[in-house]
Amino acid sequence: MAQLKAYKDVKKRFLADPEFRKEYEALGPEFELIESIIRRRMELKMSQEDLAAKVGTGQAAISRLESGNANPTLASLAEIAEALDADLRIELKPKS
Repeated sequence: MAQLKAYKDVKKRFLADPEFRKEYEALGPEFELIESIIRRRMELKMSQEDLAAKVGTGQAAISRLESGNANPTLASLAEIAEALDADLRIELKPKS
């Protein structure tokens, strides 16, 4: 869980920058999904390599996904959710 705490500390530091916060919030749903993947992987004490092996891909692909440098398909996200023993939920909500 030390990795999760370190991640939260870094996130908090970056979000203190108003410009970074604005960009982060604009990409909110994407970052929420990425954060949930990282959090769940860490809860299961899995490395990126472990997750990649369960999904049938390489560690670099998981790294790109977790850094926001990939555009996964819904099928890929479903495979990742399955490997993380999690449900994948996608929904549309009216803007408030």
